[in-house]
Amino acid sequence: MRAKAFWLILVALGLGTKRHWHILVAILLGVILGINLPYPTLAAEPDRFFFIHQFFNIVGQLFIRLITMIVVPLVVSSLIVGVSSLGDSRQLGRMGAKVLTYFLLFMGVSALLGAGLALWLQPGMQLQQNLFSQADTASIIQQLQQSPHQDLQALFFNMIPRNPIESLANADLVPVIIFTLLFGAAVASIGDAGKPVIHFFEALFTATMKLTDWVMIFAVPGVFSLAFTTVAKSGIGVFNELWLYVATVLIGLLFQIIIIFPLALKTLAKINFMNLYRAISEAIMVAFGTASSSATLPITIACMERRAGVSNRIASFVLPTGATINKTATTMFEVIAVLFLLQAYHIPIDAYNVGMIILFSIIASIGAAGVPSAGLITIAIVLNSIGKFQMDYLAGGMALLWSIDRVLDMCRTVVNVMSSCTVAALVASSEGELNRDVLNNHDAWTEVV
Repeated sequence: MRAKAFWLILVALGLGTKRHWHILVAILLGVILGINLPYPTLAAEPDRFFFIHQFFNIVGQLFIRLITMIVVPLVVSSLIVGVSSLGDSRQLGRMGAKVLTYFLLFMGVSALLGAGLALWLQPGMQLQQNLFSQADTASIIQQLQQSPHQDLQALFFNMIPRNPIESLANADLVPVIIFTLLFGAAVASIGDAGKPVIHFFEALFTATMKLTDWVMIFAVPGVFSLAFTTVAKSGIGVFNELWLYVATVLIGLLFQIIIIFPLALKTLAKINFMNLYRAISEAIMVAFGTASSSATLPITIACMERRAGVSNRIASFVLPTGATINKTATTMFEVIAVLFLLQAYHIPIDAYNVGMIILFSIIASIGAAGVPSAGLITIAIVLNSIGKFQMDYLAGGMALLWSIDRVLDMCRTVVNVMSSCTVAALVASSEGELNRDVLNNHDAWTEVV
């Protein structure tokens, strides 16, 4: 009996010895516990589970803080190592053009997919106008005011750092990446004089990856706590009124996972998508739990190098750039969310407006930070592209989107990470730097998390 109980415990904790199963089970258990121990629905209502909520909230935030701590040194060191290994500026330009083409291609396809689904299913048309008066608009207005609206010119100029050190201190990754790419190219171009700098950043990258291994030991309790806190706060009642909107977003994300990415991998690189998905399973689980592609970056790089067979030269160049620029799921989500709002408020939509929504969704998603719910904030940029909407007017609909966004953001982050990994695999294959023996021999993979 004891032996049987022991094996039952092993199955419950992780379905075997693979730690990505531990993370999956932790997410499921966190969801179940969150449903049974919800936060109070009214502000005046006492919180019967206050200490439990506080404890797991602290654990979840601690996990995010630990892996976020690694992101900036990892991005800087990996990009400089990757760029310096590319050699001359012509090779860097060729590689950069190839990567950017894949990123824009995937984001363009996802934007068109989102527009097609939103116009076909029309998720905003099912809402009744009186729902908006019941929404808590004060908090959403405050959050939107804390992120001032940017026009297109401001968005582009903010990508160029005035002070790289300030951008590093603020973890503003877009200007950090642009400066680091230029600095890495400069170091590579000065020959032997730049070797001490390259050796320093190679050591920094190796040490940061080792630190990642230590931090990821905390992944199971961290992801469990995040899943519990999310479900306990959001509940499942919000799905009742927004089920079609949620279904539209999820259908689009699934279409990318099971159709677009596998088709690109098969036709462009002869890669079995299931092998790649299994190789990055740990990164997928962590992305779902943290809802942050930037925070997931350390584990993503480790999976792609150690299990997917992508060379360090490719992984250290493509993945940090992709974590900031390549937001295929965010692009699709912003198209669907904006069309949802326009439908809900019965605002006329023509072909020109749809085209502008698609274009500015791509631009806004590039500028979105790799943090939870950043895509919802940058919706203001898309709305301004088709009319100067006041957020006070749309706050009711935005509040509804905000109420369900944490769950959808977890799913979007998974697809964003998978998209960057797909691009890395495609580039590695085209450059002859994909070890297919490692990718296809999953029995020999080492644990990453």
